[in-house]
Amino acid sequence: MPRIRVKLFAEYYELAQKRHIVEIDAPRELTVIELARLLEEMFPGLRGRLVNGEKIAEETKVLVNGRLIDWLDGEKTRLRDGDTVAFFPPAAGG
Repeated sequence: MPRIRVKLFAEYYELAQKRHIVEIDAPRELTVIELARLLEEMFPGLRGRLVNGEKIAEETKVLVNGRLIDWLDGEKTRLRDGDTVAFFPPAAGG
């Protein structure tokens, strides 16, 4: 059973009941998109923030073990036991 560590930053932290780190015991290997959907189920405040259809929401940055998923297999990146996945919301500025 893979154990995945999830780190949520900025507004995602706030929307996930102020949980910065979430440990997930997955019943099987998950992909990044499956993990994002699971997080949206666990934390209703995140619904529609992480996933947009079959893709990670635009502007959301996801890193697996410190590497952007853009440089891996994107949403289809397979997660293994011990992986750390970080979700960063769009940057605000002005």
